[in-house]
Amino acid sequence: MKQIVTVGLMLLLLNFSLPGAQAAERQVIAGAGPSTNIVKIFVDDFAHLPVCTEVAFEVPEKSTKHAGGIKCSDYNVFGRTGRPLNEKEKAMDKGEVFLAKAPVAFAVGAKVGVSELSIEQLKKIFARKITNWKDVGGADLTITLAGREPTEALFLELKQQYDFFNNVEFDFVMNKDHHIVSFLHSPKGESAIAFGAKPNFGGLNIVTVDNFSAGVRLGLVYDLSNSDNPLVVAAKSFAKSPEWQKRVEQAGMIALH
Repeated sequence: MKQIVTVGLMLLLLNFSLPGAQAAERQVIAGAGPSTNIVKIFVDDFAHLPVCTEVAFEVPEKSTKHAGGIKCSDYNVFGRTGRPLNEKEKAMDKGEVFLAKAPVAFAVGAKVGVSELSIEQLKKIFARKITNWKDVGGADLTITLAGREPTEALFLELKQQYDFFNNVEFDFVMNKDHHIVSFLHSPKGESAIAFGAKPNFGGLNIVTVDNFSAGVRLGLVYDLSNSDNPLVVAAKSFAKSPEWQKRVEQAGMIALH
């Protein structure tokens, strides 16, 4: 009996080592930081489709920026984007699959004491025409402006939709949303206001801004040489499905109907 079991185990191991026993194809989806979470959610659902049976997706936490996502699509099927492709990027023979729109939110430090602003007040704050929170119903504290680097994807979209952000001079500049979160929780950020992707601002004091609506489209980039790739075709279809739209809303983002 022991010999039979031993032979069986040897045959099983041999079977896994045969050329026909293929490992799952590894597909890395690297790129922009703002799209990391929504791409992870997408992959969790998308990976259950029959077309993905032999594929193992990996979505790295570390951001390689929007440009890194485009480069990733040179040697993987997808990269992840932090904004829509511009004309120069499209001319590189790249296509995109939009997954969701991340709403832009404003948050303030613990001592500010403001939960609502008008769009006009917001404009004056970032133009430094209002420099103390008491002028908008808050604490008697000097306003600190925290922002992002000029080329950050969400900030680029914000500047396109609201022109007054083009001339802002920040007191502090961060390069990631989680740095903004840490800053607002710190003593230096107690009287600050900052912006970022709303899903990344959990636990912060969010400020509602009347008549303000802005967001950035996030998604996947692929090389046009892969247009007929079954993964690309399936991703385009799944991204438009009612099932996915519901998942987007559950994630606190805006569905692209």
